[in-house]
Amino acid sequence: LQRKARDPMVALAAGQFGLSIMQTLFMFYYVKVYLNVFKISEKFFAIAQALFLVWNAINDPLFGYLQDSSKSWLSNRRAVMRRLAPAMAISFIVMWQWMPYEQGIHLSISLFFYDAFYSAIGVAWSAMFAEVEGGVVGRASAMKHSQLAILLSVNVIPIAEKLSGSLDDFSSFQAMSFVVALLGIICMFHCSDPYFSKTDCLPTTASKRDDEKSLLENDENTEIKEHAELSMTSVKQLLARRDFLAILFVNFIHNARSVMHLNFASITTELLVPTTILPKGSITLAIFYAACTLAPQIIAILSEGLVVRVGAHALTQASFVATVVFSTLLYFIGTSPYIIMIYMFIDSVAVHSTAPLFNILISEFIEDDHRRHSRSKPLSSLVFGVNALFVKPAQSIAPLAVVHYLNSHGYETYKSSHSTSVELEDATRFMLFIPPLLLAAAQWIAFRSYSLAERNRRSVTHNI
Repeated sequence: LQRKARDPMVALAAGQFGLSIMQTLFMFYYVKVYLNVFKISEKFFAIAQALFLVWNAINDPLFGYLQDSSKSWLSNRRAVMRRLAPAMAISFIVMWQWMPYEQGIHLSISLFFYDAFYSAIGVAWSAMFAEVEGGVVGRASAMKHSQLAILLSVNVIPIAEKLSGSLDDFSSFQAMSFVVALLGIICMFHCSDPYFSKTDCLPTTASKRDDEKSLLENDENTEIKEHAELSMTSVKQLLARRDFLAILFVNFIHNARSVMHLNFASITTELLVPTTILPKGSITLAIFYAACTLAPQIIAILSEGLVVRVGAHALTQASFVATVVFSTLLYFIGTSPYIIMIYMFIDSVAVHSTAPLFNILISEFIEDDHRRHSRSKPLSSLVFGVNALFVKPAQSIAPLAVVHYLNSHGYETYKSSHSTSVELEDATRFMLFIPPLLLAAAQWIAFRSYSLAERNRRSVTHNI
């Protein structure tokens, strides 16, 4: 057991669990909590999301640059996780408003601090993932371990639903946030154990000194300037690659779809599925949410061999086709609540089972970029940071668009009267089916230009 705990893959999974258990609860509940529990106005919600959009976009590349070029503890992935894990946990707890602050200000400040710490640790973890040894096979194994961690972490949703009675007992939800934050800290501390610095492929102190010699000059200001110029040159090289642009575009849309599903699953269920089928706070509702969150992770775990044989690109393309087919088919079949539930399950599987494949796709690109430009070390943190610069805004744009759309069809009235209307139900059903259909079609078209897929498949075939 001790030997298994010292396995670098297990440590990587522990870090993923610590991040995921807090992020899952945050993404699933924060919109509903602030809209339905704290009853924040659409105006202040929009302001908070707009500020979050800007900060969310710039902090990842900022942390990526610091982690790839800094000579301080920021350049040590595990030190970043160990030092910032407690701060992330505190900011997560504060998110669930314990005192009567003005909700708009509280939401803005909470989002700012939570996302800052989550992004810094997330960039460090992503770099660890990208630098796993073993090529496609090693990354597929890392994906399996990380998905096992996510499989465990997503159980937090049905547990929270049952304990809080779908947020009716909000004090129980707040108490649960303490437990979740504590678990997150413990797991991230295990991942950041200095022991693993000796066993994984993170740059050692000696290799860092070798890399820095090529940039050092006697004058410290010149060194800083050269670091900045090198980073800007690297960013230009990244953005000149068609494959990277395709990844950015497709990943942006995928993040928007994922956020829409997580943020509005409970609202959609509340509006389109009668309480006679899924009673509020019932074990039946908890099981439904568990199925929607657990199934994608199980599929991702079982697909390790398929990822190696077929490739991450082919599997993502297949998921886009499946989304288009099922969205079209089920939209025209009818309005039965069971059809709604079946589609929510299918959409959840299509979105969340393919999300981890983007870590593999980005890692493949990092490896290709490292080889193409003969870099002294891979630009893992910088690449993930630039990816986040373009992708993270989806996390703010999607909730803003959906909240505005629903409010324009009577959702604001529904929150106060708890009486739905035909207009609101039709609008919610349209939002559930049509955006995924159109977005998945756009993803499939855009990702046809990705050229690394065939090269990686030939490499895997040769290795096998």
